[in-house]
Formats: sequence, structure tokens, C-alpha cells
Amino acid sequence: MPKKIETNKMEDFHAVTPLQGATIAGTGVNICVREGLAIAQLFAKSGQGAKVERLLKIKGVPSVASSVNDVIALPLSPDQWLLISEKETNDNLSKRIGKKISKYGHVSEQSDGRVCIRISGLKARELMARGCRLDLHPSVTQSGFCAQTIMAQVGVIVHQVDEDPTYDLYVLSGFAHSFWHWLNQTSEQFNSSSPSVSR
Repeated sequence: MPKKIETNKMEDFHAVTPLQGATIAGTGVNICVREGLAIAQLFAKSGQGAKVERLLKIKGVPSVASSVNDVIALPLSPDQWLLISEKETNDNLSKRIGKKISKYGHVSEQSDGRVCIRISGLKARELMARGCRLDLHPSVTQSGFCAQTIMAQVGVIVHQVDEDPTYDLYVLSGFAHSFWHWLNQTSEQFNSSSPSVSR
């Protein structure tokens, strides 16, 4: 009699971040990977952007993030947003939002497709200036600023979290390792001693 093959249930599988556990700790900059985030991309149907904004209570103002019920909305282009939640699970965020705006748009699950890297510390802005084409001077950008740009030849969504400043960078998973390599090398310029790197 053939042996029964056991199969795993979906709940037995867990998403693994390409840079899981990676950190860089130093005197000038600290860099870490934010794990466990639910990430989704929201698209409004043609002419329905305003209705989506009202339903979700988010903003479509370019370069300005909004936050409602622990969900951060980063406008990417007209009628498109990246949604991030620390408290919801991957499927729950995309399904909940998708159901709410089903008549006016759709949602794409992105939790496994993007990696969020947080940069903080006294030299965070200086490190960003080494590779970011945006003007991040405090007279130009403040807490809540967000935009898409290129850093180290990689497409990045930049979100300034606070005035310290702290930055969250959203990178496509396929480019996460090469981007982390650039961050590791560049951070050495801003730490008085060799940074502590964990991967």
C-alpha cells in the first residue's frame, strides 16, 4: 500500500524576509530591517480616487503620508498608494481594504515583495544624501514626507518617519541584498569605529 504523503497546511508557512535579522549598529547610523509588516498596494479605478480617499480617510497629496487606524498610506502616484500596517497580518490588510473599496479600486498584496529598511541616528540624513537624489534638507522635507527615487541604482520608496530624522526605505525584495551591501559599505563612513553588522 503506497505511503501517505503528508502535506503542510497554509498556516504552517511563514513569510521570510530576504534580510531577516539584518542590522547595522554604530555611533553615527543605525540600520535595521523591519519585519512582520503587512504591505499592500492600493489602486483606485479611473476617476474614483476621491471616493477611495474618503472611504479610507487617507490623503492623495503628493509626497505626504497619512495614517489612519495604524495603517500608513504613502501616495505613489495619482490614485495609487502603498499601505503599511504593523498590527495587521498580510492577508487581513489586503482583504479588509480590498473589500471596503471593491467598487472603486483594488488591492495587491505586497508583504513578500518588499523589504522595509529603517535608517536612524545622528548621521542618517548624511548617509541618505550619499545615494538619494531627493533634497532631504530639513527646510524642504519634514516628518511624513514620502517619495519614490533611485538609490544605489535601486528603486526605493522613502518615508521620513520623524524629525530626528528616521527614514523607512521600501525596496523590492529581489534587490534587497545588493542594496544592503551598499548601505553596509556607506555606513562605515559615518561610524567612528567599525559598525556591528548582523545578518
